[in-house]
Amino acid sequence: MNWLEMNIRFICLFFLSMRSAITTTQPTVTLKDGTVLQGIKEEFHSDLLPVHGEFGSFYGIPYAEPPIGALRFKPPLPRKQLESPFNAVKVGRSCMQPDPETHGVRLRNEERCEDCLFLDVIVPTHTPEKAHVFVMIHGGGFTIGAGQMAMVHFLTFAAYSNVIVVTFNYRLGPFGFLTTGDELIPGNLGLLDQQLALKWVNKNIAAFGGDPNKVTIAGFSAGSASVGFHTLSPGSKGLFQNAIMQSGSPIDSWVPNRQGKEAKLEVRTLAKLIGCSPEDIEDDSKLLSCLMEASADSILQNIGKVGQELGDPLFPVPGPNVDGVFLPKNASTIVEEENLNGENYIVGTNGDEGTLYLFLFFQDKEVTPVINSTLLPSILGTFIREVPDPIVVELIKTLYIVDPKDLVDGKRDDFFHEAAQYLADWFLMCSASKYARLTSATKNVYRYTMTFVPTNELLDIKWAGAGHGDEAQYVFGGVFQEKLLDRTTAEEKEMSRKALQYWTNFVKTGDPNTAGEGDNWSLPEWPKFTKENEIFKDLTPDMSNRYMKQRECYFIENVLPQLNDALKELANLKTNNDEKSKWTAEGQCLGESCHVETEEP
Repeated sequence: MNWLEMNIRFICLFFLSMRSAITTTQPTVTLKDGTVLQGIKEEFHSDLLPVHGEFGSFYGIPYAEPPIGALRFKPPLPRKQLESPFNAVKVGRSCMQPDPETHGVRLRNEERCEDCLFLDVIVPTHTPEKAHVFVMIHGGGFTIGAGQMAMVHFLTFAAYSNVIVVTFNYRLGPFGFLTTGDELIPGNLGLLDQQLALKWVNKNIAAFGGDPNKVTIAGFSAGSASVGFHTLSPGSKGLFQNAIMQSGSPIDSWVPNRQGKEAKLEVRTLAKLIGCSPEDIEDDSKLLSCLMEASADSILQNIGKVGQELGDPLFPVPGPNVDGVFLPKNASTIVEEENLNGENYIVGTNGDEGTLYLFLFFQDKEVTPVINSTLLPSILGTFIREVPDPIVVELIKTLYIVDPKDLVDGKRDDFFHEAAQYLADWFLMCSASKYARLTSATKNVYRYTMTFVPTNELLDIKWAGAGHGDEAQYVFGGVFQEKLLDRTTAEEKEMSRKALQYWTNFVKTGDPNTAGEGDNWSLPEWPKFTKENEIFKDLTPDMSNRYMKQRECYFIENVLPQLNDALKELANLKTNNDEKSKWTAEGQCLGESCHVETEEP
């Protein structure tokens, strides 16, 4: 198969939803170190949007030394000068991860290995001088994903907004986030990979016609949390001006934060599972050597067994931690200190985020789960890792129930809605609002939700509602791609045009209401989110504004912690009292004090 046939096959296979072409004339770019990159020409056309874009695209550019051999579990090193000219025509290999297709995610390069630190640059042919730059950080729970995935639609966004788009891979799972909680395996390697990619952009984007002082970073899910972490990390200062967080913040309760003894215990348990000797496990240098010599497949296969080995099947997968380098302090502390990077933020959470967590429990995309009174506490306890007290469950039902009459007559025994909404608020909504509230003291913050239920749900869960990631098809123009074009309504396409313009305005001006030069769209006002006015833009066809979950988030942030503490204290007092008042079957007192009730004469 010749070069042209290979690339035509590549485009046909992966660009399922666009018209794309490669010509014999390759676009070229000379990096700051003198390396010449050769890319491909691509096109995207939509008469409905309408937009007609041509691009010089550069795929699979190595930005770091391969993190293999002695560099496994080490911070990334900038890539040495590449062989020139370098053919940047194929999406780079994806990072080590479990099979992403089991989660409904398809990578554009399905080869997975440790040598995976590549980035991609998509450059519209007619961008203005010193163009704006949009850097997207992929999601996947810090466990799966890649910069180029079939579900994401960056050519449409690049064509519409006429900005340069950058995507990249970063190390995932144990390779990116395993830590001993000290210098042995420092952790946050995946976030340091991201930071190095941003530094590469800062150094080289001018060669593509971009302005390093006009960079917006954005992310979805774990990518969104990552964007939030970059607003906190000292090493990311000056690398971007705007930040977009779509369903994830650095203070979310789902984000793992492995520390001290727990971190070391995880590493030693993993070492045991992959066959390291007891002597190796107890000696730090030997422990590291054993992990360095283990195969990548063995590490990947056994990391998921750590929780079971520890007797905790829900033990979180490796994730970001306070390492003293990338993240010098607890994320909440940094947010409260108001020493943040960037100037303008969009922070979003969809209306039905919690359905994703229920799907992880029920694993049926077609049938809506029934969650009765008996099952509700178990489900909440499964995700929160502690079965809530019965009084807490009753309060959750009271707070989240739609029709109060259902509480009185007691006939309804299906609490699917209440469970989904509470989990959404616990894991994402309330922490994102807290982050937005605190950062609004010094930054321009715009908050959004999406209550509109799409025709096509991102993960094809029929009962997901406005689920996790469902806004992506609108804000990035996916509804104008061939895959969704005939499966979405005219109303959804108009909604996408508006969402695309909000995002384009923000990338170019830092304000979703203010259009860049040459843009003349008129949109409903998107007010700033502040402590005094916690207002959201609701991504619906009419783009209305609304207030979201203030009562519920006050309960979760302020009432619930105090209530749980009081209930635990009460339980401890009862236990202590029972211990002091033990009686045998024969009536003998074994406790410190026993009270005998006597009849009054």
